[in-house]
Amino acid sequence: MAGEGPADCMWRSGERARRIVVLAVALLLAGGMVYYYNCVLMPIWDKESQLPNAGPGNRSDLYPRWVGARELLWHHRNPYSAEITREIQRGFYGRELDPANPTGPTDPEAFAYPVYVVFLLAPVLGFSFDAVRHVYTGVMLVLTAASVPLWMRSLRISLSPTAVWVAMVAVMSSYAAIDGLHLDQLTLLVAFLVAASMAALARGWLALAGLLLALAAIKPQLVILVAVFLLLWAVGDWRSRKWFAIAFGGTMAALVAGSEVVLPGWLGLWVRATHEYVRSHRPSLLVNMLGVRPGMVVAAVGVLVCGVMFWRARKESVGSDRFNFALVSALALTQLVIPNAGGGAFYNHLLLIPAALWLFTSGKILAGRRLLTRFTWAIAVGVLAGAWVLALLVSLAALLLHPSYRSDAALSVGGPELLVYDFPLALALFVLIAAPDVGRAAAYD
Repeated sequence: MAGEGPADCMWRSGERARRIVVLAVALLLAGGMVYYYNCVLMPIWDKESQLPNAGPGNRSDLYPRWVGARELLWHHRNPYSAEITREIQRGFYGRELDPANPTGPTDPEAFAYPVYVVFLLAPVLGFSFDAVRHVYTGVMLVLTAASVPLWMRSLRISLSPTAVWVAMVAVMSSYAAIDGLHLDQLTLLVAFLVAASMAALARGWLALAGLLLALAAIKPQLVILVAVFLLLWAVGDWRSRKWFAIAFGGTMAALVAGSEVVLPGWLGLWVRATHEYVRSHRPSLLVNMLGVRPGMVVAAVGVLVCGVMFWRARKESVGSDRFNFALVSALALTQLVIPNAGGGAFYNHLLLIPAALWLFTSGKILAGRRLLTRFTWAIAVGVLAGAWVLALLVSLAALLLHPSYRSDAALSVGGPELLVYDFPLALALFVLIAAPDVGRAAAYD
């Protein structure tokens, strides 16, 4: 470029080198996490999960839903029945489970979703399950990557091209994404639908946003707090926002009514199946850490606090500081109170993608206002980033010390998992400490 001096050239060269180093480090950490999950943890899990006299089970979380949908829509059989559960077990585990065996798997892999999930699966029921799961993995890989720019649009976050690539590498190599893709989890679809719904909301496509959020309710426990917030937000300016609530309510009504048509009385069956699911899985993260009564009390207080945040943000525009803070609060609390969060359902952390993006943008600004917020922000960021760093170290140790290091007796093997487990807690702590700062900043605007 004409007029560009040596200093400008050196600056450009240095900036280019810095970007290359940042991307290289991100890819190195990503490789460490992928290796850690697939080559360190998987051999341990495979050894622990072997069942005597069992065939080759598919171990796919999509399978119970696929079987339940096929049997209901094609053969008019009750997907919640014990007979269907045993059929699912034969495909999932390789044999039926013995309820009297105390050392066997505790998860019966029963069909525990709302019936309307079958409408989303109906188009693929004519194909073999092996074909369906492979296509599902490929599609979810693309949609999970696409959720990053969708969330950026939703939160009105602007990042440099390098930062965008680092964010996408981080998301795709996260424990949550790898876990969800390995298990064929429907949470990946739910996470994308929520991201797409919020992006549509940011664009002003309110009816589309409501429809997408209703479809995401195939796992209602993951979206209920977000749905409550957004419905309250719609009521806050009903004249201009009513189509979101109308589309959401109309789609949910259609799904519920359609479910009643294909399986009369399904709601009671689903409620019983949900109770069985909770009973056979570990409890929420709060209950797992604090105990039943204290955990439920803290969860109730958290819901009340979120309700106050929702009310204060009801008139805010999408992407404003207070709106984003309420959204992040809802997503963080969801991870603390949903069942099985204490049992390793880390794939649900994909719904914390916007929280992570917020943490490094608006959250970083909030952290600079008080020493305590700065301290809790550093804890949250350290826990989040530390999972990749520790996974890389464990992977290097496993490579150098193979095979003696790959043992479930090695405490450090579980270190990255422990950090992943603790991230929602660290995030919630920062959100709680930063809440007064958000209120004061809004008052000054």
